[in-house]
Amino acid sequence: MLILILICALLLSCATRRPDLYREDGSSLSITDYEKIAQVERDNRRYENAIEVYSAIITNYSDNKTALAWAHYEVGFCYFTLKKYPEAEQYFRIVINEFQDPAAKKLAQDMIVKIGEVKEK
Repeated sequence: MLILILICALLLSCATRRPDLYREDGSSLSITDYEKIAQVERDNRRYENAIEVYSAIITNYSDNKTALAWAHYEVGFCYFTLKKYPEAEQYFRIVINEFQDPAAKKLAQDMIVKIGEVKEK
């Protein structure tokens, strides 16, 4: 029984641990690495961790407009999933107002409509 408890505690601690966002030398990961980590966090419903990873993309790759648009969209989506609608709407509006990626803009607009529908209930 003790072994089972220890195994469960180990699995739980690994499942909730924050992702590593930098290399051992302190340098940034590649955008691809960040996106992979963020997707794993999102797929495992660790939305706060995913927000942190997408925020690292925003911070470290401000010159990559496509990555920035999608990172902002994904942060908004995570906040929406967490039912933090004002924060979600803020990020979706950034996508709409500051970026030219048509697919990201369309999805952000759709999500703002969903937020409005949720608020009406």
